[in-house]
Amino acid sequence: MENKVLKKEKIKSIEKALDLLELLSDNKIEMGITEINRELHMGFSTIHRILNTLKYRGYIVQNQQTSKYMLGTKLFILGCKVQNTTNLIKLVTPFLQRLSQNTNETINFAILEGREAIYLFKIESKEMLKAGIEVGTKVAAHCASLGKILLAFLPEQEFMMLYPNNDEKLPTFTPNSISSVEELKKCLKKIKKQGYAIDEEEFKIGVNCLGIPIINNEGKAIAAISISGPVSRFNLFEMEKVKSMLIALSQDISKQLLNSM
Repeated sequence: MENKVLKKEKIKSIEKALDLLELLSDNKIEMGITEINRELHMGFSTIHRILNTLKYRGYIVQNQQTSKYMLGTKLFILGCKVQNTTNLIKLVTPFLQRLSQNTNETINFAILEGREAIYLFKIESKEMLKAGIEVGTKVAAHCASLGKILLAFLPEQEFMMLYPNNDEKLPTFTPNSISSVEELKKCLKKIKKQGYAIDEEEFKIGVNCLGIPIINNEGKAIAAISISGPVSRFNLFEMEKVKSMLIALSQDISKQLLNSM
């Protein structure tokens, strides 16, 4: 059933562009429009439009002497970003394991993508009753401790690009969710000052989270770590007990990050 849904949702023009990129990546030599047509059986006008778009975005380049095409540096840059994230996860994993042992709650690691926090890594609690989000899940940043701490450390200009309208209403998931950009701004100001963020059943009823940032040498939060647990066990009192340990962990990771550069 899932495969049928995915098949319906596929966009043909994007598929064709990806086919073209994969073809160029498989070939060690430049390719012209005729050669691409022969391999992919696309119309010449379609190939031309896709090539122009990809060239404009830096994904391919054209040899001015031969008029043929090859992969550009954009894909390499994107690959480096993925590699940097992978390296960062490797760097923080021992810290997260230590935090997991000390708290016995679920530990999450996420980055910001637009208005969403993407969960990339987690260490699950060994308790029978546990709280956590699956790796790969995207959550609205304004209702999660990880997302809020990442938003709090964004440069003002970047934040304004994401949330240009101060009067905008934001989607809510529980009665505790932040519901407007104006409210979010007030919350983030406090979060940045204190250096941590709390999610009191803002995304999911029955789940509390406490999040801290990973700060790079430019003072920007490049990722975030959180502890999440059921409210019956991970209440405000328990969060207060581990808060200083979590902040110290954030500082240790940031120092390690600086030393590894």
